[in-house]
Amino acid sequence: MINSFITYLYRRFFTPNIYKRVQQLRVFDITNPEQKKNHQLKKLEEVLKIAINKVPFYKKMNLPIHIKDISYEDFRKIPIITKELIRDNSSELLNGNYKKLTYKNTSGGSTGEPLEFYQTKEQGVYGTLNYYYALQLNGIRGFEKSVDLWGAERDMHKIKKKFNFKSLIYNKTSLNTFILSETIIEHYVKILNKKKPVFIKAYVHSIYEIAKYINSKSVKINFKPVIHCTTGPLYPEMRNEISKAFNQAYVYNFYGSREVSAIATEVKGLEGMYVLFDNVFVEILDSDNNPVQHGEEGEIVITTLNNHYMPLIRYKIGDRAIKGDDSNYGVLLMKKVVGRTLGVIHREDGSQLDGQFFTSLFFNKKGIKSFQLVQKSIYVLVLYVVKNKNFNSNELEEVILRIKDELPNVTIQLLFVDKINLTSTGKIMYVYSEI
Repeated sequence: MINSFITYLYRRFFTPNIYKRVQQLRVFDITNPEQKKNHQLKKLEEVLKIAINKVPFYKKMNLPIHIKDISYEDFRKIPIITKELIRDNSSELLNGNYKKLTYKNTSGGSTGEPLEFYQTKEQGVYGTLNYYYALQLNGIRGFEKSVDLWGAERDMHKIKKKFNFKSLIYNKTSLNTFILSETIIEHYVKILNKKKPVFIKAYVHSIYEIAKYINSKSVKINFKPVIHCTTGPLYPEMRNEISKAFNQAYVYNFYGSREVSAIATEVKGLEGMYVLFDNVFVEILDSDNNPVQHGEEGEIVITTLNNHYMPLIRYKIGDRAIKGDDSNYGVLLMKKVVGRTLGVIHREDGSQLDGQFFTSLFFNKKGIKSFQLVQKSIYVLVLYVVKNKNFNSNELEEVILRIKDELPNVTIQLLFVDKINLTSTGKIMYVYSEI
């Protein structure tokens, strides 16, 4: 209770912009598409005005569109951008007149395709507040006790942590799940039972493995949290397993990315993934870049609404979704996000390495366009690598050596390929095991 009060005071008085704006978002009815669309389109017009007048990439196109009350037909005249296009034109995508704080970030994550881009402090604020808005839509207040089942490569072997001031002011405990074994899971379950968090944020694969352990061992869990899952599809069998492990807890899926932050969330009592309309504008397009109809699957294309330095407009993020509404101007509800899937790699001692660990190794590797790691047996991995013009063999060797640190008796067969093949459903499996 004391920690919750400290966190509440910190958020209320030291991050007032976020606190105030979350309260403003709560006025919106998440089920009212017209109300949300009006808000979204005002922000979209502002971003387009900046892009067309101040960003060289768009300025030189002389696009024949009217920004004020822009129609979807006109909006679709703006070309779609891809990761490759951003890499090749990054300097042309910047607003040279922007004078506020900016910083460089890198995506890789489930894509395996490192991408450098620039974000603003303001965009970071909006990403955070839309995350908190999603929490509130699912019955969680931002200051309540929580546990993150997350991961950082640098902390992989640090089970015991020293006192962390941020943990105090955020009322949060972080447990690294890049490596999971029965011993580690047993230790983490004890921590969870001791902490009794109101809220758990987790990689979906990590909490699924922990849930399977709890259920198979009939471990008693003495609390019932709300559970936020991300970084992968939350399949029905996974949701059921996780919920059962934590006393029939409410489990929901959240969709975001490093490039654009918060994108969509499930909402308690409702079906589907609701687009976080204050942060992004979303389209779902077919293979000819035409909008799909309600119930059809297509590629997710996103426009950021809060980055006025490097606005990403009609950015093909690489994931797919099923349209869940009848909107004829973008989409506000997705029936389901068919995201890329990350699996786990099995080790000879019975423990597992989360796929997110491997993808994190490819962050900032400018010479590697994409990769796929396939486990053929406990002792054999096949690593497929797509090179680009900046390829550096030393860079790749660093990654391979780091993998061998964690899998010392494994043989890694390296194959250079032109592309990573899609599955039959259009997904990319960057890390998976055939065991």
